[in-house]
Amino acid sequence: MNRHNPKRVAIAALVAGVALAAVAMRQSIAGGGRDVPVLADIPSSLDTSPGEGEVMRSYSVSGMCCESCTRKLHDKVLGLEGVEACAVDLVEERVVLFAKLSVPTERILSTLNFEKYSAVELGEGP
Repeated sequence: MNRHNPKRVAIAALVAGVALAAVAMRQSIAGGGRDVPVLADIPSSLDTSPGEGEVMRSYSVSGMCCESCTRKLHDKVLGLEGVEACAVDLVEERVVLFAKLSVPTERILSTLNFEKYSAVELGEGP
C-alpha cells in the first residue's frame, strides 16, 4: 500500500500557500491595492484630444481574447514612429490611437495585422 508521508504533504501545502500569498501580495502592490493583474493598466479609451498635426484613428481588431492581447497590440502600436497615444478595448475589440498626419494608414494596418489579429480601419476623428 502506497501511503503519503504526512510531513511531506504538510510541507508541500505550506510551500504552496506561501507561494500563493506572495503572488497575491505582488499583484496587490503592483496594482496600487487593487486585486487585478498589472496588464489591466492598458487604457481602453483616450480621454484627450489629438495634438496639433495629429489625427485620431480607430480600428476594429478581431482575434483579441485576453489582457495579454491588449498588451501585445498596445506595445506594437506605440512602437510605430509617429504614434503618440494608443488605447486598446478588449471588450469592443477596438484600437484607438493618435498619430501624426504623416503616418500612413497602411503602416498602422500592417502593424495590427499579425499572428491571429485582423484589423480594419473604422475611421478618423475630427
